Amino acid sequence: MTDNYDFIVVGAGTAGAILAKRLATSLTQPKVALIEAGGKHEGTALRHTYDRFLTTFTHPELDYGYVSVPQPSLGHREITQFRGRGLGGSTQTNFQLWSLGARDEFDAWANAVDGPEWGFQSILSSIKKFENLTVELTDEWRKYVQLTAGAHGFSGEVDVSIGGQLEPEARYILDAGIEAGYRLNKDQNDGDPIGIGLGPATNRQGIRTTSASAFLDQHSLPNLTIIVDCQVTRILFDGCRATGVQTGTGQQIFASKEILLSAGAIDTPKLLLLSGVGPKTQLEALGIEVKANLPVGKNLIDHPCVPITYHMGPGFTSRLELQNDAEGFKQAIQELRNGRGPLMQHYSTTPTAFLKSDHLYRSEEFAALSKPSQGLLIQPSVPSFEFAIGGPLIPPDYRFNDPKDSYLNFFVTLMNSQSRGEVTLSSADPLEKPIINPQYLEHPYDRLVLNTAIRESLKWIQAPSLKKFVKWAILAPESDSNIDIENYINVAGMGLFHPSCTVKMGRQDDPATCVDHNLKVHGLDGLRVADLSVPPELPSGHPQIVAYAIGQIAAEKIIAEWNL
Repeated sequence: MTDNYDFIVVGAGTAGAILAKRLATSLTQPKVALIEAGGKHEGTALRHTYDRFLTTFTHPELDYGYVSVPQPSLGHREITQFRGRGLGGSTQTNFQLWSLGARDEFDAWANAVDGPEWGFQSILSSIKKFENLTVELTDEWRKYVQLTAGAHGFSGEVDVSIGGQLEPEARYILDAGIEAGYRLNKDQNDGDPIGIGLGPATNRQGIRTTSASAFLDQHSLPNLTIIVDCQVTRILFDGCRATGVQTGTGQQIFASKEILLSAGAIDTPKLLLLSGVGPKTQLEALGIEVKANLPVGKNLIDHPCVPITYHMGPGFTSRLELQNDAEGFKQAIQELRNGRGPLMQHYSTTPTAFLKSDHLYRSEEFAALSKPSQGLLIQPSVPSFEFAIGGPLIPPDYRFNDPKDSYLNFFVTLMNSQSRGEVTLSSADPLEKPIINPQYLEHPYDRLVLNTAIRESLKWIQAPSLKKFVKWAILAPESDSNIDIENYINVAGMGLFHPSCTVKMGRQDDPATCVDHNLKVHGLDGLRVADLSVPPELPSGHPQIVAYAIGQIAAEKIIAEWNL
């Protein structure tokens, strides 16, 4: 194996896979090394949609095992920080939701960094190059979905879908939202996500799409070398120019053109810090030579949330009825191998609602925000919170006496968090896990918004289409009083596994930023970051779609700059 390439991409996750593939298939066919700390998982055994909410929890080999430091605003608990490991990164284990966010959020990003390529229309153009959306709906479902012309791609590598086999309970959920007074949004990915809708998911015919299945599997490119089970521990420099990387075995691999970091919002800052790129005082305290004094690891943003779960009576869903039938489930697994059967439908549908609450803008907490933050939050397309409905049973060990009963789960989630956390090193040892402090809900406005969102979810469950099935709460606040909701947040609050923004993009003269709009690290040559570390703010929704777009845009920039 050669140790010299034109480009090295560190991390074969969402952004890294598309970036490496695009570079390797450019006209001049440069030599590209894609280095991944985890392994390669063959076949589709871990990619069935019916299992999409459990893969994260049941396959620790696909995860780094990170947890946060104790969070004061969540009852001083350590909070799990799931991060995908292996070819495909977090696309192997995420909940498959494919939601873009708000037009105004991307336009604010573009304005903040002086880079129009990060505005909504440009982002949408990039998405259409890799998206392959399929919509298969029967007449009874068509009233819930109507695609906006020009807002989707239909010939890219990333298979996403609406329909096929939808779960009947999704209709009850959608109708209850309408009864509760929320607008039906027939296309939440056209730049205006506000309302309740039935969005796409990253699967096709019951099989999960990962960045590996889309861009890396079955490739036969002699100029793309994929190296797995290889942890990069340090970036090598010649003066201020990045020239290569060193691995955990001491091997040095060199790139004549650029080093591209796509290891995600936890491991990209970790690698930069280990390599001397970060806050000077932190690095010197660990005995690390400083290459660039930049705020790497700062500005950590996630989507804090709480799960709420109800015990539902007969007629709501058949999920548990099949799972409790050993012979029937065995037969369903056999049918699934042939692309048919009831498991094609199970966990196939997750309605989402992106909502605003105008009373928030009259609060003291809102008045205390900066004018730019206020200006973004009041924009009509920018949601305050989200409900992702129809997820896994929480707690998973809850038992049902009647096999015809089932459950309904809400993930009640804060959008546009104002709290800012940090990723730091625990030592100069690259094998040590980083210190992750999201500072969930430390900002008073965040706490107010999540409190409001929980109260709205309690209202939703009382709508006629759902209330007729509800037996009792499994996991929920004792009442809608402030004190009960606050107590519930303390014991049940968590993150939705969307860490971002730790290598913040911005103008080079802005001391709070680390990379420019071309993704180049300030003050250094031959080094870019292309993953969810770089957005200045975390867009609404579920950001895998944004990570793909970052990889696509990065590739286009590099191809143009190097005339590839």
